[in-house]
Amino acid sequence: MAISYYFDAPVHRAIQLGLQLRGVDVLTAQEDDKSNAADEIILGRSVQLNRPLVTTDHDFLVLAKDYHNQGETFIGIFFLSPQVSIGYAIEELEFYAKLGELEDFANQVVFL
Repeated sequence: MAISYYFDAPVHRAIQLGLQLRGVDVLTAQEDDKSNAADEIILGRSVQLNRPLVTTDHDFLVLAKDYHNQGETFIGIFFLSPQVSIGYAIEELEFYAKLGELEDFANQVVFL
């Protein structure tokens, strides 16, 4: 089963477009009218939608730890470091989307 992503607002639009051109389903916080929402709302929305969150925001690393400490679950977070190139991000996210399973990423942070 293919994985669909939920993109946090700061993620570069070229990554979204590159993935969509490769057939990967991406929903952005902007498209979901959540571009100015608090981080907790964004992570909660990704859980509601059953889509791993893709972000560049370090605050989500703290949220993931808090969720873990409180026994709460989240779908998964793909954290894009500032050094990652757009092309590499597209390739890796496409790979995970097409070959991964949601349960592989439950309560996990994947660093790219």
